[in-house]
Amino acid sequence: MPPPDAPPTWSARRATGAVVLGVGVAAGAAAVTLLWRLMRSVTAVGGSCADGGPYVSAQPCPDGTGATIGLLFVLVPLFLGGTWWGALRAQAPNPVLLGWPALFLTLGWQFLRDGVDPPAGAGDISLGYLICGVVFVLMGAAPLLLLLSAWRGSRRTRRAQAGPPPVVTTFPHLRDHRPSRGSAEPDLPGGDDPRDLTGRLERLAALHASGALTDAEFRAAKAATLGEGAGR
Repeated sequence: MPPPDAPPTWSARRATGAVVLGVGVAAGAAAVTLLWRLMRSVTAVGGSCADGGPYVSAQPCPDGTGATIGLLFVLVPLFLGGTWWGALRAQAPNPVLLGWPALFLTLGWQFLRDGVDPPAGAGDISLGYLICGVVFVLMGAAPLLLLLSAWRGSRRTRRAQAGPPPVVTTFPHLRDHRPSRGSAEPDLPGGDDPRDLTGRLERLAALHASGALTDAEFRAAKAATLGEGAGR
């Protein structure tokens, strides 16, 4: 059993980071949801409100507005710090950049909704809300598309670095084992060049004689080799 002051194992650090990362993502989702609900409540009373101070506002804010704003000041730093530290600890992708598209797409949708179905007294269609909605949707969609494009580009780069899969012929005994750089070519029966028709036929005969190829496989491979040579 390790001593109490021993550093946590690598798996424990990653597990801790994953938990903190999850808390950060949950805080970000809660912040976007609260901001959306706050926007809906303020829009319902005309789009602006005020509370406090020495003056009496003509349009007080809905109940709970102050508490919601105070909670946002807690959730936003928790989202930023939790996702950054948790992703670093867990060696996972940092989702903090997704907060921008999530925020602007959510608020843009609400603006568009209020533009088509504006609050009471604002008319049938509100052009101002529609313009704000289009701008917010573009501000959220453009970074999201850039992030998706960068992610797809990184996947293609990793696949290119991994190299093509090994080439396998029709017959499992004739797999193309490519030698590493600097190593000598393997000795092949009937010649060193596997592209030589005579050498390939002699190689097939040697494999058949050793029992590596059955009679049916030998006949099929021989016919395919002769057909390939005749087509040249």
